[in-house]
Amino acid sequence: METVASLVPACQTAADIGTDHGYVPVLLIQSGRCSRVVASDIAEGPCAAARETVSRYALGDRIEVRQAPGLAGLRPGEAEAVVIAGMGGSTIRMILEENPAIASGVRTFVLQPMNGQAELREWLAGHGYCIRDEVLCEERERLYVILVVTPGRQGTLTDLEKAAGPVILRKDSPLRRVWLTELEHHYGALLRQMEHSREAAASEKYRHWQAIHTELEELLQHDSVREERH
Repeated sequence: METVASLVPACQTAADIGTDHGYVPVLLIQSGRCSRVVASDIAEGPCAAARETVSRYALGDRIEVRQAPGLAGLRPGEAEAVVIAGMGGSTIRMILEENPAIASGVRTFVLQPMNGQAELREWLAGHGYCIRDEVLCEERERLYVILVVTPGRQGTLTDLEKAAGPVILRKDSPLRRVWLTELEHHYGALLRQMEHSREAAASEKYRHWQAIHTELEELLQHDSVREERH
């Protein structure tokens, strides 16, 4: 949560969609990044928990909790930055698709998909969004990917960039090799599973995943050689 909050640019008003207990809004106010935060969630339980958190930190005048699905609780142009964290990539995509009038007025999205990162990146690139930054964060031995996205032209992503992240592939990061290794194992497992079926092993999907897997293997091997030289 601290990493997610740290990636929100300084602004007047931010929103946290799917706020759960409301901790991200509290961090945004305490850090001085935002003057005001809208904490929104679709369910009453998380909203009640968020109100309790806001009350505990005495931030009721700075954080407003609203019960609403996706971006529906925001007014057009109300929030300059929006956090959508802890959801699947397909759910994040659906939230952005459902309220284009609200989404189009947001300057920066900080997205933390729990899965489906490749499909989300592909959708973003094809719908007027540019991936400005990608940050890897490790918590309790699990890696999380956080995307900082703005309106703009991304350009066509390669299959490897969709899977691994265009910025992650360019940046030096202590967790980059761990992330690429996880992906290589993931695609390797998918391929082995498909090989049990002759039809699946002859499919276009198999060839697609095999190409990504091969690129990841080559990239990891190249990184190993470079590290040995240094």
